[in-house]
Parts: sequence; structure tokens; C-alpha cells
Amino acid sequence: MVEQEKYKNMLRRMIDETEKQNIHSSEELIKMLISELSSSKRLEKYAQSMAK
Repeated sequence: MVEQEKYKNMLRRMIDETEKQNIHSSEELIKMLISELSSSKRLEKYAQSMAK
């Protein structure tokens, strides 16, 4: 449940940034999401394996 809340909050921030027009394109949104997700400890190993 804690992890779900973390992801919900992250997505809320992304939506807010889009509504404030701080994110101008889908590419910017994807980059921001990748950055947020890659900082997650659980996903760190997955991100490293995808980079190889």
C-alpha cells in the first residue's frame, strides 16, 4: 500500500506539472517519469538491467 501511495503522489505531481504547462510535450513527461522511477530503489536493479 505504501508503494501505491508513492506512485499516486508521483503521478499527481506529473499531472500538476502538465496542467501548469511546465511539461510541454509527451517526451518531457516520459523523461520526467523515467527519472522519478529510476530513483526508486525497487526499480533500480530493473533499470540497470535494461541499460545493458
